[in-house]
Amino acid sequence: MIAVIADDFTGAAEIGGVGVRYGLKVLIETVVNGVYDVDLLVIATDTRSMGAEEASKEVSLVLHKLLKLNPEFIYKKIDSVLRGHVAKEVETQMLLMNKKKALVVAPNPLVGRKIENGIYFVDDVPLDETFFTGDPDFPVRSSLVTDIIRTFEFPVYSLDLNDKKPESGIFIANVSNHEELKQWTANITSDMVVAGGSGFFDALLETRFQYNVSAYQPEFLFGENSLFIFGSMFPKSQALLKKFDNKIVVRSNIPEEIYYATGQTEALMNEWAKEVTDSLNEGFSVMVTIDYQPFEEEGLSCRIREHIGQLVVMVTANFELTDLFIEGGATTSTVLKYLDITKLVPFYEADFGVIQMKAEGYPKLCITTKPGSYLWPEKVEF
Repeated sequence: MIAVIADDFTGAAEIGGVGVRYGLKVLIETVVNGVYDVDLLVIATDTRSMGAEEASKEVSLVLHKLLKLNPEFIYKKIDSVLRGHVAKEVETQMLLMNKKKALVVAPNPLVGRKIENGIYFVDDVPLDETFFTGDPDFPVRSSLVTDIIRTFEFPVYSLDLNDKKPESGIFIANVSNHEELKQWTANITSDMVVAGGSGFFDALLETRFQYNVSAYQPEFLFGENSLFIFGSMFPKSQALLKKFDNKIVVRSNIPEEIYYATGQTEALMNEWAKEVTDSLNEGFSVMVTIDYQPFEEEGLSCRIREHIGQLVVMVTANFELTDLFIEGGATTSTVLKYLDITKLVPFYEADFGVIQMKAEGYPKLCITTKPGSYLWPEKVEF
């Protein structure tokens, strides 16, 4: 069994989708429960939403339980643009597994993300000149990877494929193209912790398995009773919103009084949930958005996610959804917490990072997730 510790849920789902692509039996859980009859076990920790010390403790707890299962390999899934507590989580794993080295291969050139000479680029633009500078939780201030990844326990290096590897430290791989991504898999040694994005995990599986893609590929269709949660704070194009906001999909923006915390939350939540439920009962699908300018409030993102989780529970108590689409890893984790879902089985990779899953306890519901920084696929049909 291969085990993966992911720092947010959409990243966990993305890894699960890669496993499905190779025909593996995959399970995604939010906790480690015991013995598993699967090829790929992905634990979604949501540590990106925690403080650094809390994240370290969570990784330590999960890792201790995973090591008892004796997996053949443990992969640390991180954000492809190095957001989150990457250094703290990787060094925690190194110390617990008694490893002196870690290889971090974060980017995926197939979607325009690469590292050259230690500088991170997104579509050939330095990372600190992209919209990631406005990330509400991890705003980017430098494109230099050794500025982004800092640790007191181990030295950090930016390395090319043929560079000599130091005796210890965290090695951040320079990756310019997909061929280099695959070549980095040959640099893994037994004394290393291996961390990276879904692109590198794909390259790792490619060295061991053949694609198992069915000749029949279903259309990526929304169900008749769909709820879309646009929980990510990443900017949305008006073209995207217009694509969703049509005669069968209506938009429901979070009430202003809830967003700015200026009204009676309980009454407003009841009213909002009724509005969404009424639209669903009338035969519409509903798109929930957070379309306001961010403002200075400590914990704003967390508070909004909690309101979204409450909304979904209130709606599902009065309406049986067939499809739930959630954008953003932290939002997904919060919604799953409110629905008391800890176990999901991915069954279809609709597009890069867009994964469809079945959840334990909800036999008629399909949950589809997507990282906030990824685009919805063009092949979406209504």
